[in-house]
Amino acid sequence: MIQLFIGGVRSGKSDAAENLVNMLLEQNPILKPAYIATSLSVGEESIERIESHKVMRQKRFQQAVTTYELNYLQKDLLSVLAELNHPENIVLIECLSTWVGWYLTVSDSLQDNLIVFGVQQEAFLTFLKQAQCHIVIVTGEVGCGLIGETTLQRRYADKLGELNQRVAALSEHVFLLTAGIQQVLK
Repeated sequence: MIQLFIGGVRSGKSDAAENLVNMLLEQNPILKPAYIATSLSVGEESIERIESHKVMRQKRFQQAVTTYELNYLQKDLLSVLAELNHPENIVLIECLSTWVGWYLTVSDSLQDNLIVFGVQQEAFLTFLKQAQCHIVIVTGEVGCGLIGETTLQRRYADKLGELNQRVAALSEHVFLLTAGIQQVLK
């Protein structure tokens, strides 16, 4: 079961995804929750935001949540998902936007980054098609914004938009969040 939450910045998508995980845990206490954080701490502000999210997350969930903070060079999204791929696990991925961003900026060569991302994307989509665990995914909507000024910004929007479409096609449910209001798209 794959559930996708999509929305703009501060739309409420993360809260809605966490609420769904909580509801699923209440309905099925056998499930074990895992949280995969894709954002890297870069600078003081991001470190503070990540710490704030950790505190909020532990308050929100009724049971302990195992958190995986990706560092990409040692443990990436696919290796964590492989560890968690059991029917008793419910995995919240927060979020695809930063996952795509990391791969498109990992080196100075955008062309090389696009190739590496393409490989990672296909492996991720293949995993989703065969996943045994419950997966809740959060991602940013890029289709309502401006066209980026730089090549990197435009490629980022292209790649995240394409990934969002492909993940939505594989998802059992897709929810759009706008101003904290949740709409069921699928």
